[in-house]
Amino acid sequence: MKVLMIIESLRDGGKQRRMVELLRVFSASKKYEVMVLFLKNSVHYEEIYNLPGVQTYYLERRFRSDPGVFYSFVREARKFEPDLVHAWGGLPAIVALPYVLFYRKPFVNGMIANSRLKLFSPEWFRVKCSFPFSDVIISNSEIGLKVYKVPERKKRLVRNGINFDRIVHQDSTEDIRNRLGIPRDKKIVGMVATIDWRKNFPMYVNAALSVLEKRNDTLFIIVGDGPDREKIEAMIPEEKKCHFFFTGKIHNVEEVVSLFDVGVLASYGEGTSNSLLEYMLFEKPVVATDVFGINEVVEDGVNGYLVPHDNFIEMGIKISRLLDNRILAVKMGKEGRKTVESGYSIGQMVAGYENIYKEVIRL
Repeated sequence: MKVLMIIESLRDGGKQRRMVELLRVFSASKKYEVMVLFLKNSVHYEEIYNLPGVQTYYLERRFRSDPGVFYSFVREARKFEPDLVHAWGGLPAIVALPYVLFYRKPFVNGMIANSRLKLFSPEWFRVKCSFPFSDVIISNSEIGLKVYKVPERKKRLVRNGINFDRIVHQDSTEDIRNRLGIPRDKKIVGMVATIDWRKNFPMYVNAALSVLEKRNDTLFIIVGDGPDREKIEAMIPEEKKCHFFFTGKIHNVEEVVSLFDVGVLASYGEGTSNSLLEYMLFEKPVVATDVFGINEVVEDGVNGYLVPHDNFIEMGIKISRLLDNRILAVKMGKEGRKTVESGYSIGQMVAGYENIYKEVIRL
């Protein structure tokens, strides 16, 4: 089967990670020939270039709204002659649309990866343009399908898949601490996310400061980077800066997560968060906001705690409770691992996409 995929970039992100994990399996199976077209020359997952059976091509644009990108897509697609087209995002779906319509190719629209859709936003217009011509529309969460109002006959749910091999070849936590310069006597709370408004880092920082009012043994790690980093750093009082550690953009996210005593996610909304699944894979108890997407993964009081998105005090209380109660933290961590094993494996994710591909080709 020849599959043409288009995605906005290959930067570090949940959507990109899902695609790369899928391609790893496709490459190993030798049942697929895949071409990946991307619209921004931003590459984090460089391993994609070394996957047998996977071609890549950057659709260069002279400026953001360059109409030449439609011609470039058609040119490369005609060379490749795919059996189907799979768009990973709203803008990629629009770019693929002329080719899909003119050449009558099966079209898998995978643009839904969150739980918010603002009326008359660019994404809203992309929905209106692309959904009528999509054979199948995929979301990684139930709330995504609902918010985007996907027609019943077209909607498909494919949960994220987590690669369990990530924990097989980890260095010891002591070696990782030494390499990062993290003291061994500190408890560690961490949040993995792009530092922007959607992830609600002010809540995380305020919760951390409330914890530090009563204890001095905890380091709060922020894994990632983003446009709001300076703003978040400015929130931290000078005397408390020693209790915060910003990793910036890194490749070895799993190593840092393995150090956590508690994993936090303070987002205003998610599709399905890879960060949450990674915490749980490493058996870390979770404290997260009780919002759409997150509450499909976290069961309050079982594999973690859910708190209101505007209550940093409650978040701080729940973090402290887990830091103080090792038995409870271990129990929740093990329940989190069961959550990932039962519903978020790479195998079930790949099977979901494969079934959809076979379905649309038969249409």
